[in-house]
Amino acid sequence: MKTLVSSSVLAAMLCSGSASGSLIITGVFDGPLPGGDPKGVEIYATTAIADLSLFAIGSANNGGGTDGPESSLPTVSLAAGQFFYIANSADGHFTQWFGFAPNHLGAGGGVNHNGDDAIELFFDPTGLFSGAEIVIDVFGDINTDGSGQPWDSLDGWAYRNDGVGANGGSFDANNWSFSGPNAWDRDDNFDGGTDNGTNLTATPPFPTGSYVIPEPTIALLGGLGLLFLLRRRN
Repeated sequence: MKTLVSSSVLAAMLCSGSASGSLIITGVFDGPLPGGDPKGVEIYATTAIADLSLFAIGSANNGGGTDGPESSLPTVSLAAGQFFYIANSADGHFTQWFGFAPNHLGAGGGVNHNGDDAIELFFDPTGLFSGAEIVIDVFGDINTDGSGQPWDSLDGWAYRNDGVGANGGSFDANNWSFSGPNAWDRDDNFDGGTDNGTNLTATPPFPTGSYVIPEPTIALLGGLGLLFLLRRRN
């Protein structure tokens, strides 16, 4: 029985793949509406989170290094597999663009990025964010202005590839997909209107809530079965 429990724990860990962080950044966007809105971040809970206020977000602007936690997240719980949206302001542009309201406003500049700024996700088990916090995930390079970089998402978006987990602060652009800079430049005026564009009419649209952690493959399940048999023999 002890061997069975150990194998079950190992299976759960392997099935999560590289998505080892309980909260990850899955998308960032810099919109084409007035003021460059909506600006924001999509985050995703890979496991159930009892208290989101133990996490915070911040933007590292213009390659000037970290600004630390700038916006603490609210005291709410998230279910495993739940997405959460953080917007830069309450001007209604996020709701217009996406067709639903954001879950949280990133007060203090936490998501007030311009597509060429890095975004950091912090965790502090005390919830105080007074120096004990750690970076658990990052989009972009905090020490590099993103203009012209592979991760430049000015007037566009970036989205995490399926199954790619938290990076602990070490960003790799190969783990993301991009609209390309200025992709949304003319998408604010749909059918000749004035700033009436939406994500649905944009080209290409931000792939809202589409990140997934793939199911374990047949090879992985076979490997787990073999591991279980070998452990039973010992």
